[in-house]
Amino acid sequence: MLHDYQKLIERKVRADADEVTPSDLEDAFDASVIRYSKDRPRTLVRDVIAPGGQVLDLPTDWVPGFSIIQQLEYPIGSIPPVTLDDWEIYQAPAGESVLIGMSLQASVSVRVSFSVFHNVDETTDTIPLVDRDAVASWAAALVCDQLASRYSGDSDPTIQADSVDHGSKSREYASRAKSLRQNYFNDLGIDPKSNSAAGVVVDLDMPNSQGRDRLLHPGRLR
Repeated sequence: MLHDYQKLIERKVRADADEVTPSDLEDAFDASVIRYSKDRPRTLVRDVIAPGGQVLDLPTDWVPGFSIIQQLEYPIGSIPPVTLDDWEIYQAPAGESVLIGMSLQASVSVRVSFSVFHNVDETTDTIPLVDRDAVASWAAALVCDQLASRYSGDSDPTIQADSVDHGSKSREYASRAKSLRQNYFNDLGIDPKSNSAAGVVVDLDMPNSQGRDRLLHPGRLR
């Protein structure tokens, strides 16, 4: 799977064999997966056992600094699902946890939906098939940016020694990078002028879904 992406990136960059190393492709692809994960995060669902009280541990595969809670379902199994909307991430010396605006009995389970990075290696690919070309386009754009910068600087002795029109090559790769980056936005339906990382932001100063004050952010404190 990873090899397929690298071949696709190479075709999009259209560089000479000695211009791009496998390490360049790998680094660009890793950065592209991170970018895509911000725009289209992968969702995991985990059932977390409450210790009792208002504090709930985060799932073990939570990614600090990236993961965002998308939904807390409790009690589990109701139709339609019942969700908790009075909660916040609490930062303590020991790490992050979830502070809930109600007291839970010990040993009950809360279903946590949250975002994580996508994963691509030789055996796993969590990127949807329809978005793989977009991810390759962003990686190829990064490689083209690197080549454009390389040729514009002319600081590499191996570049100075050849007869290539460095300014022309720099402009060519810069233009290709811009086009590839736009392909990424077009494929994902993103407006680059208003783009921000995907995620769910809960305004805890708003009433809950029943129109009542939140326990953690009551109206008298707003």
